[in-house]
Parts: sequence; C-alpha cells; structure tokens
Amino acid sequence: SLQSLLFCPKSKLHIHKSEISKIIRECQEESFWKRALPFSLVSMLVTQGLVHHGYLAANPRFGSLPKVALAGILGFGLGKASYIRVCQSKFHSFEGQLRGAGFGPGHNRHCLLTCEECKTKHGLNKEGSSQPSTS
Repeated sequence: SLQSLLFCPKSKLHIHKSEISKIIRECQEESFWKRALPFSLVSMLVTQGLVHHGYLAANPRFGSLPKVALAGILGFGLGKASYIRVCQSKFHSFEGQLRGAGFGPGHNRHCLLTCEECKTKHGLNKEGSSQPSTS
C-alpha cells in the first residue's frame, strides 16, 4: 500500500530523463578532459621529475614506475573529485523542475501531479493528506 502511494503515474521524471542523462554525460566527459587527465599527467610528470633528480628514491626492481603510477591514480581521483561542485551546479540549474521527481536536496517522495483516479483509489483528499475518501 505504501509502495503504491510512492508511484507517480504523471511524474516529471520521464520528461527530463534525456536532459538528466545529457548532464551526466557532460559531467563525465568534462571532468575527464578538464580535470582528471590534466591532474593525472601533471602529477605523473612531477613525480618522474622528482625521481629523476633524486628527491624520491626509485624502486630497485621497477624503477620509477610504481611511484609514477600511484601519482597518476591519485591525480586522476583528485581531478574527478575537484569537478563535483561544477556538476552539482549543473543539476541545481534544474532543481526547480526536478523537485518532486526524486532529485535535489529536500526532494519529496510523493507525487506532485497525482491524477484524480489515483487520488480516489488511494483515498487522498485535495490537500494531498492521507485520509480515506467517502465515495
């Protein structure tokens, strides 16, 4: 019964599904090209330079590879993490439209666009509170 009350037949989610996937795709691509890849490359180059100049010791068996690989992984992770705020701002631009569809801070789980048939079926009055109908 509770699960059926959470179902929203006229949800705005299906309207914005393509826009949401577009934002997610943009965030993934931009975070990779603008932050993760540059951070990774720079950290790898700096680490290689530090090993080459003797500030960091090279591994006797593998040389500078382990340190450079670790620096690349950490740089990639930091680059992705540094782009989170930009992606959040993109989603906040749709915050008003997506509220009620299960997105954004303080989203509500009840349906904003409940049809009259659903209101009657679940016994909701006009204010949207859960009270049995008399019909």
